[in-house]
Amino acid sequence: MKMPTLSRHFGALSCVLGLSSLGACQTLDDFGAKLNELNDGMGQYAEKTVNTGPALAPATLPDFGIGDAFVFDSGRAIYVEKISGDNFVWNGGGDYRFETSADFTGPNLEWSYTDKEDRKRSGTTKIKEGSQSLWPLEYDKMVRISTKSENIDPDTGKVNSYDQWLTCKVPATERIEVPAGTFDTYVIECSRYYKQWWMQTTKWWYAPEIGFYVKRDRSWNSGTDHSEELLTYGPAPTKIAKNAQEQLAKTVQTALENNNSGDVEKTHAGSIEIVVTPIKTVQTDKGIWCRTYRQELTARKRSSQQVKSACRTETGWVIEDQVAEVKTTEM
Repeated sequence: MKMPTLSRHFGALSCVLGLSSLGACQTLDDFGAKLNELNDGMGQYAEKTVNTGPALAPATLPDFGIGDAFVFDSGRAIYVEKISGDNFVWNGGGDYRFETSADFTGPNLEWSYTDKEDRKRSGTTKIKEGSQSLWPLEYDKMVRISTKSENIDPDTGKVNSYDQWLTCKVPATERIEVPAGTFDTYVIECSRYYKQWWMQTTKWWYAPEIGFYVKRDRSWNSGTDHSEELLTYGPAPTKIAKNAQEQLAKTVQTALENNNSGDVEKTHAGSIEIVVTPIKTVQTDKGIWCRTYRQELTARKRSSQQVKSACRTETGWVIEDQVAEVKTTEM
């Protein structure tokens, strides 16, 4: 006979508290599972809260492309290095690489880096069938996710395997100001557990306007808590795909050679919109013509902007820090 929901939750609690025999509770592994079930089930009896933040439409999964970059005030900078099927491989600095789906709240599906002792570390995580998705984001949504992870011991080569589970929820919306600007955000909170033990909680402020989070807080059962806010974001000129870099270079040459100051030169490279605008033209005391210009790259609702200088040479316009390396000519 199927027990009523509340009765099943208190049945789990009786096992946890030792009020039932071990046989009735089956195994110690079931002990943790029943406690997890109890934690999940009791949530329906919690007092409902009222959201006082901005009203936001449901937010779908974000999208990324090669070269999409995000820089935080903690000094952390990440960018998409390549696309692997439906997943994205991120460069986290040095030789640190990690692969994710479009859902940044989920686990790193693969990761690798070299530690301070010059040992190679790597691992994988798979999301188990039956796990729920938090997307599209809506206020008061809550899901549970189960994972299986493996990592390789750098000293022995032994594969360590373990199961974890997460509860993720959207407890509020909030307007927040960070160095990158002011945004209306969904607040997302995910807590990670090993069996019945809480391990870590991450909180993101996700801005649908740019398709990424603008703030992240992390707390641990052991270790140092951490918080960071977004400084800049958008396609990084030196990290976008090769064909896009070539198109950017051509557009800069065309704009500097033909456009008056203030006149825009616009083109596209795949999904990236490229806009180059000459700002100022000067002639040096050696008779060399130089121009200051602004370049802007936009893709997937995110933009990056840089102001640069270039000088005219026999081979075209060359960015300022390269001028000394080539022969110059007057124009």
